[in-house]
Amino acid sequence: MNNNSDYLAFCKHTYTRTWNEAYLIEGQKKNPQAAKLAAQRKAIDVTLVESLLHYASTVSEDEIWKSISLIHKLHVASLSDFDISESVQADVLERCLSAQQSWNKSSGHSFERYIASIDSASLQENEIQFILQSDLTKMIKNGSLTNTPDDIKGLNSWGKDFDLYAIQSIHGDVHVFGCIQSKTSIRDRVGRDVTFSRNAMEGLFWSAAITLDGSFLNMDEFRHMVNGGGSYSMNGWHGMYAMAGISENNGRIYKVNDTLDLFVLHAVKAAKQFIADRRMLTASWTAE
Repeated sequence: MNNNSDYLAFCKHTYTRTWNEAYLIEGQKKNPQAAKLAAQRKAIDVTLVESLLHYASTVSEDEIWKSISLIHKLHVASLSDFDISESVQADVLERCLSAQQSWNKSSGHSFERYIASIDSASLQENEIQFILQSDLTKMIKNGSLTNTPDDIKGLNSWGKDFDLYAIQSIHGDVHVFGCIQSKTSIRDRVGRDVTFSRNAMEGLFWSAAITLDGSFLNMDEFRHMVNGGGSYSMNGWHGMYAMAGISENNGRIYKVNDTLDLFVLHAVKAAKQFIADRRMLTASWTAE
């Protein structure tokens, strides 16, 4: 039986050996970057199989997978190039990853607060506000909304599907009319978020998404996801707003400035539609 004390060394040796062998082969037919990626995939595949064969009886599968993950990250990071001792590289990498995770969470919340703090004469005149998901939860709990029971049920069930909500006050009565997704970079989650957006549109709410980096919207797949087309039979949002990464509007994809003037204009139009005839606020509705 294998002693599990050396499985880390086994994983590292197997990964490194396989990567080197694969890179030599792939490098003869691909450019360096493509060869590296192919070698990485091969190294992960081989290390997983061989590690399970040798150590599955003494080391749990999830522990083996975590070890391969660490070895892969250390290999890609090449921390030795920065004169970092191999004995502390794992700790250094963990701190870097933790810092990145902290940034992802903190920066996302900051962007939400940025949108919620937007103020303009148009918003004031129409008594419209953008509120955080946590604020919505409090309003529902306190019975502060005049939306229908079905609306409240839907808003409750969506939980954290949306980051912000658009509310309007009319003679003191406050209701939610819009559901907003905001991400500094939305690409990794856009396939999931489109389902949430369609739920909101089916509930006759205005559904919009805002991203700082909209470069992914230059790709056909994501343009179709927003506007409809290709493998997407219908549009995924009433509007997708990008502050950077695109140069012009494209259907329901909108280029916005730092004050989000166009987004505010569309929010006002959606609020008026909600009041005038909410039945028209289907997925096909457009603010243009």
